[in-house]
Amino acid sequence: MPAVIAEYIDRLCTVEMRPGKGNLPRGVIHRLYDAAREHAGGTPLTLDVAQALVDRIKPGDPVLILTGAGGPPVLPKAEVDGLLGAAALARSLHFALGAVSYILTEERAFEPVRAACWAAGLNFRREGEADVDHQVTFIPMPEDDEACKSQAAELLDRIAPVLVFGIEKLAPNRSGVIHGATGLDYTAVHANPRYLFDGARERGILTAGIGDGGNEVGFGVVEDAVREIMPAGEKCLCPCGAGSAASVATDKFLVAAISNWGGYGVAAMVCFLKGDIGPLIDADDLERMLRDVVNAGAFDGSSGRPTLGDDGVALRAQRAFVDMLHSIVSIGQSDLASPGH
Repeated sequence: MPAVIAEYIDRLCTVEMRPGKGNLPRGVIHRLYDAAREHAGGTPLTLDVAQALVDRIKPGDPVLILTGAGGPPVLPKAEVDGLLGAAALARSLHFALGAVSYILTEERAFEPVRAACWAAGLNFRREGEADVDHQVTFIPMPEDDEACKSQAAELLDRIAPVLVFGIEKLAPNRSGVIHGATGLDYTAVHANPRYLFDGARERGILTAGIGDGGNEVGFGVVEDAVREIMPAGEKCLCPCGAGSAASVATDKFLVAAISNWGGYGVAAMVCFLKGDIGPLIDADDLERMLRDVVNAGAFDGSSGRPTLGDDGVALRAQRAFVDMLHSIVSIGQSDLASPGH
C-alpha cells in the first residue's frame, strides 16, 4: 500500500506548469524524474525519501534543513520556492517523528523563513536565543566559500544531526560555480552547501534533497542526465562554461515540478507511513504561509514579483495541490467495502 500511495503523490508532485513561451525550461520534469527514479531502483521517490526519514529519525533527533534560492537584485530576500517546503517539512518531521529542526539559509531570508514557520504553527528562534516548545531554529549561512566550509564542520560536530536535507538549495557545478536554472552565475550571492552534504556523508549522516531545475542539491546523483536534459545543463551562460548541472549528491533525492511541492509530498508520505495526517499542512495553512512569506519580502521566483504564487503557479492551484495530497493520504488510510462495485 505505501508504494501505491507514493505513486499517486509522485505523479501529483511532477505535474509541470510552466509558460509555453519564455526562457524557462519546459517539458523536462518527467525526464529528470525518470532519471532519479531509475537511480533509486524504481521505488517511488516520495516513498524512498520518506521511508528513510521514518527509519532514521527518533524523538529529539536534530535535523538540518537547507534552503534558499534567488538573491539580489531580482530576488532581494530570496524566492518563495523552498521556504514553504522547508517549513512544511519541519512541521511534519517534528509532529510526526519528534525531530528538532534547524533551518539554514542566507541571512537575507530570515524574515520570510520566520513567517513561513509561524504560519505553519511552529515557534521560531535564532540559534542562541531561549528555547521554546515546538521550535525551529534559524542558522544563517555565510556567502563566503571558506566560511561555509568552516561552518559546516563546526555544525556537524556540535549539533550532530541525523539528517541533512536540502530543498531548493542551489548547489555548485563540477567547477564550483552556482547557477540559476537558465545558466546564470549566482555564486556571489549564495552560500555553498557542498561542505555540509559532503561532510555529512563522510560521517554516515543521512542526506536528502529535493529540486526542480537540475541546479540544486541532490542532482549530483543524476548529473549526466541533467547535462543532457536541461538546456543550460552542459553549457551555461557564464564564463565557467561547465554547465548549470549541480554536482552535489545526496543519499535520497526527489525531483518535483516545484520544489515546495516535493516538500509537501515527502511530508504527506511521512504522515501516511505514521498513520496520522495531522502533521501535514492543509490548504488554509498553505495560503497563510504564502501570504505571510510574500509580505515578509520573498518573491515568486518566476516573475520576480511579490505575487501570491510559487514558480508562476497561483494560489488557487497551490491550495488545490495540498487539498489533493490530503485526499490521497486520507482516502488511502480509509477502509471501505463499496456496495456499488
